[in-house]
Amino acid sequence: MTIIELRHIYKAFGGTQALYDVSFDIRAGEVHALVGENGAGKSTLIKIIMGVLQPDAGEIYVDGRLTTISDPQRARHLGFAAVYQEPLIYPYLTVLENMFVANPILTKTGNIDVRAMREKARPIFEQLGIPENLMEMPAGQLRLGDQQLILIATALLHNTRLLIFDEPTSILSATETEKLFGIIRLLRESNRGVAYISHRLEEITEIADRVTVLTDGKVAGHFESASNVDLPTLFQLVAGVGIREFQTVSPSEFRRGFSQEDVLLEVQNLDNPPYYFDVSWQLHRGEVVGFYGQVGSGRSEMALGIFGSMRPRKSRILLEGKEVKIDTPKHAISLGIGYLPEDRKTQGIFSFQSIRENVVSVVLPRLTWLASHVLKGKTVEVAEQFKNSLRIKLASINDQILSLSGGGQQKVMLARWLAERLKVLILDEPTRGIDVGTKREFHRFIRETANKGLGVVVISSDLPEVLAVADTIYVMRQGRVVAKFHNDGSVRPEDVLRYAVSEVEQESLA
Repeated sequence: MTIIELRHIYKAFGGTQALYDVSFDIRAGEVHALVGENGAGKSTLIKIIMGVLQPDAGEIYVDGRLTTISDPQRARHLGFAAVYQEPLIYPYLTVLENMFVANPILTKTGNIDVRAMREKARPIFEQLGIPENLMEMPAGQLRLGDQQLILIATALLHNTRLLIFDEPTSILSATETEKLFGIIRLLRESNRGVAYISHRLEEITEIADRVTVLTDGKVAGHFESASNVDLPTLFQLVAGVGIREFQTVSPSEFRRGFSQEDVLLEVQNLDNPPYYFDVSWQLHRGEVVGFYGQVGSGRSEMALGIFGSMRPRKSRILLEGKEVKIDTPKHAISLGIGYLPEDRKTQGIFSFQSIRENVVSVVLPRLTWLASHVLKGKTVEVAEQFKNSLRIKLASINDQILSLSGGGQQKVMLARWLAERLKVLILDEPTRGIDVGTKREFHRFIRETANKGLGVVVISSDLPEVLAVADTIYVMRQGRVVAKFHNDGSVRPEDVLRYAVSEVEQESLA
């Protein structure tokens, strides 16, 4: 029996098409795996099932009937629940209180009936192998694996018939993963439906019955039996081989031999467990270094460590051959290192300030007189210069930055750093959430910036992007650099992806 079927689902965010004509269903008594790179559309699809988002077009059938899942409460009423990568709990409430927070059992006098709640939870704890004494512990004191178990127990408490697991093993040990797989098998045997999202492709054949692959918001492939999945073919489908364009934006001066011996930045044994471990790499003048990996691989944390925002426990950083200790972002900027953050809304833009003020925010000390008087004419000059060179579409540089599109806001953030006298520019997910045309412009800006002699680091979960702009590609997985590729045009996308999502012996690094 099919619990839920989504037919021809479309969903866009501004100019970005997150889902395009996606059909997907989950049956009772099966595990249906949904796989794809970060940004492939998996989370968007799950949010539609859970009523968090509404599709722009398409139909949803529950038990064969056309249904609108208007909000999360409606999804819960239908018997749907999701267990996310990072457990969503109330850390200072007990485990029992977390389980019943939405629907507490009350006595006749209106008080919370702790005994009745404990009796109702006990058989589920026994079924999942959870020690009963955890009921009275504050949920925040549990290990992440146990927090996940509590969320599963809560779902079963409310007669959930469809459970969605979103990257559940990324935070679990091998022992905890095996325990989770045992629970998922129990769910399948009890005729519940399970949607299992993971970028660890080697897990798929172990736990799934069927597999659907998403690439760039489209269904790239489907396997009716996971036992028939061929991993090399799965890598190709996830990477989008034969579907996506993998091409270099323009010839690279660095690739022609420019400054190959001129090491601009050298990172040795950068270490900050549990985020990243013993990371070492080099950046040459005029080079674009790409870091590719899935969310949680440690890429962004590693960059923040270099920028002084998330100081590592151990490191040796050489800038132009001289060892430096970077204590703060201000110190990093003074050394000529800039960082464009992953989340422009919360970490990048000054939302209530003008476009002009955002552009000059880093270089403002150079545009002041007597340390306090801003030279407005100079700020206008700088903002107008980058408005033209980056082709930022706007009515006035004095408009609020929120008046711009996502791509326009991203260009303003780039202008902020190009206005500074930098040696190294780190770009974390520089084209996330912007349209294809603006993305290609960004790639050209990155290449032109490097050709002027800067060293550029591009951190991205978009594989075509990394292959398009990077001279050297480092792949990170579970906090470690697991592969290095010299991007000379012969690198196969599926090989890069294979290192990012599956266990590969480090002796075979490219």
